[in-house]
Amino acid sequence: MVEFHNLSACPSARLPEDPSDVMAILRVLVEAERCAVRGYTHICNLTAGKDHRTYDLALAILNEEIEHESWFSEFLGEGPSGHFMRRGETSPFVSKFLR
Repeated sequence: MVEFHNLSACPSARLPEDPSDVMAILRVLVEAERCAVRGYTHICNLTAGKDHRTYDLALAILNEEIEHESWFSEFLGEGPSGHFMRRGETSPFVSKFLR
């Protein structure tokens, strides 16, 4: 798993020195999600109009990452995300790939 992670463009998320500092943990999580958003945006930009299946999959994952980032951002008080309204166990973004 470490080798696979090392191929990604994002640094490893590290817990803060004080594991009871919830806000510090949220800052680590929101930065990790923002890095993932940048990575999947880059993949979408590379594959748009060229590799439709890869683009479609990367876009679905990008939508998930944007949603995750907005949750953590809202917890940090950066503003409302509006994403807490989704219900169900399967993501509407990636469910078509799970059939």
